[in-house]
Amino acid sequence: MIWIFDSWFGWLSVLKELRKILPQYDYIYFWDSLNAPYWEKNPEEIKKLTVDWIKFLFDNWAKLVILACNTAMVHSIKDLQQNIFFDKKILWVTIPGAEKVVELWYKKIWVLATSSTVKYWAYKNRVHILNSSIIIQEIEAPKIVPLIEKWEHETLNFNKILKSYISLFDKDIEGLVLWCTHYTLISDKIRNILPEKTTIIDPSFESSIKFQKYLENHKDIEERLLKNWRLEIYTSWNYNDFKSLWKHFFDFDCLS
Repeated sequence: MIWIFDSWFGWLSVLKELRKILPQYDYIYFWDSLNAPYWEKNPEEIKKLTVDWIKFLFDNWAKLVILACNTAMVHSIKDLQQNIFFDKKILWVTIPGAEKVVELWYKKIWVLATSSTVKYWAYKNRVHILNSSIIIQEIEAPKIVPLIEKWEHETLNFNKILKSYISLFDKDIEGLVLWCTHYTLISDKIRNILPEKTTIIDPSFESSIKFQKYLENHKDIEERLLKNWRLEIYTSWNYNDFKSLWKHFFDFDCLS
């Protein structure tokens, strides 16, 4: 099975993209609803929670884990990759988005992000590992995620706030990265505000494409994945909240 881990529900955007192009696989999603949201916690708390839960998943049959939380990635990627799970398969939603930016050859890229990821230069550092000449201009958008989580992303107030952030971009903006999986859920709204020529780089979409290529190039892993078109959901707290949440984004029932 393919395991997806997140601290909040931005992972829904990742799951939707994966199931569009790879619907035949079995997916298990684990949402740490007990400790959500991670972005309110300090870096050490975030790292410990992420490491502990990833360890739990690998101890319970996981062969491959997709980390769908940018905040968790920012504070734990080094430990997860180099020190603790160097022999395990962990895929990151963040990296494909950075790789796409480099492929586009734009001189300057704008990034819409949460305060936490901007503070630690997470996206800028990831892109500059690949190409240090690209100018990365990040805009903090601290109000967007809380409003999405309160189901207020269809209100006039939300649209006004979203436009206020986007008005900070250059008028001739070439590319915009949605540096939070929550933002994919409102990508249509963002598209309607941006100039038509602007390219939107969605790490959720890019990660699904990269994951497809990853499986094509790693037949030893692909052959071990179950293909029953199944989806299982687990939460660390209050599954009923999850079922309510699910209905906002999917047109089929999520069974307990």
